[in-house]
Amino acid sequence: MTCTFFGKTDVGMKRNHNEDAFLIDPELSFAVVADGMGGHAAGEVASELAVERISSFLRQVSGTEDITWPYKYDIAFSLNANKLMVGIKLANDAILSKVAGDPHLNGMGTTIVAALFEEGSSTIAHVGDSRAYLYRKNRLSLLTNDHSWVSEQVRRGLITEEQARVHPMKNVVTQALGGADRLSVEIDELPLEPGDLLLLCSDGLNSMVPGDVLGEIFTEYHQNPEELIDRLIHEANERGGDDNITVVVVREEP
Repeated sequence: MTCTFFGKTDVGMKRNHNEDAFLIDPELSFAVVADGMGGHAAGEVASELAVERISSFLRQVSGTEDITWPYKYDIAFSLNANKLMVGIKLANDAILSKVAGDPHLNGMGTTIVAALFEEGSSTIAHVGDSRAYLYRKNRLSLLTNDHSWVSEQVRRGLITEEQARVHPMKNVVTQALGGADRLSVEIDELPLEPGDLLLLCSDGLNSMVPGDVLGEIFTEYHQNPEELIDRLIHEANERGGDDNITVVVVREEP
């Protein structure tokens, strides 16, 4: 089985520049979405740097040349999980180093959600509130847990999902690349079936479009991923487009 990749980013209706970044690499069977943050276009720097550094490491370890891994291999996880975790940690190091060399970039960072695919399986890694969803047999399921203040309150039962969507703290992430030397990268691994669609997105999509509406759009447009992506972005903009919107869809082929 193989995967087909689709992706698009949009500035939204309220921002004057796009701090999201994404990359799809069919040769590596890899996709990543990053949502940058920080003033003076620093968010754009962070997201682009993260995407580049992760993909660079994956290219290194996919080649035939032996390399020394800069972080210890964790035997509790698969090879693909280790590739993503180390790539994300290297991206974090690169952002921290960039900030240390330029005070104007102080406070910049980025979320990340990335996926590697191999022989009917997927490995997903994320930090922050960019998300991964799985669409299978007419049902859309959220795969990731947001690393954000409001999500923590929802998990504790202190506020509802509806309250979280409009809460003044809704944009506060509890973890991001560039925030600290130590990162806790969350890993999810799952088998894929023919016809499955995996969605990676920045919060500019799901913060504007409720989950039930996302599911309805998938059900209507799942047979045409390019049209599906356009419809998702259009819906987010129709509902206000408060943030940049990035959508990547990966289809598992028969």
